[in-house]
Amino acid sequence: MVRFVHKQLAYALVIGVSGLIAATVGVAVNGPVRLPGWWFAAAIAAWGVFWGVVSTSGLLKEGDLPLFRAAVPIADPARALSAPAQVRLWLIRTYVMRLALWLPLGTALAVYEPLVVTFNLVWAVDPLMRAERAARWERRHRVLLWQGAVDQPEQPVPAGQPPVFTTPRLTSIRVGV
Repeated sequence: MVRFVHKQLAYALVIGVSGLIAATVGVAVNGPVRLPGWWFAAAIAAWGVFWGVVSTSGLLKEGDLPLFRAAVPIADPARALSAPAQVRLWLIRTYVMRLALWLPLGTALAVYEPLVVTFNLVWAVDPLMRAERAARWERRHRVLLWQGAVDQPEQPVPAGQPPVFTTPRLTSIRVGV
């Protein structure tokens, strides 16, 4: 089991690292990247924000809010969350594989056309917005959202999305707040 927020942040980190390395190689080979205008970068960033809002809202059937609403509590949280080392290993393996696949492709595209690297803005904004929406959902509903394999019946989720489970958020006493 891995927290939904951590999974999305790791995904954004992989995209950012691959984009940074590809941009560095592209600039080293071709020189500085010249944007056609400030409007191009602004349009790419605006599209990323727009798609992030749409994908994390209830507008789409496959969005995150219907997925969070369908989340069910984990029957035995102590047993389900007891293997953090295995989860970290799975997370590292998954995202190192994604980095290994995206890095050569992004670098080749950056050498051929340096402007392609700006599209990482679009791909990195979506997981960051999903992480922010999940963190807000967790705070409002006083739960933690988890994804992974659990030995219990799964909730009905839209096709193509892994199920999300919840555990109560343990709050600590804050002194002086």
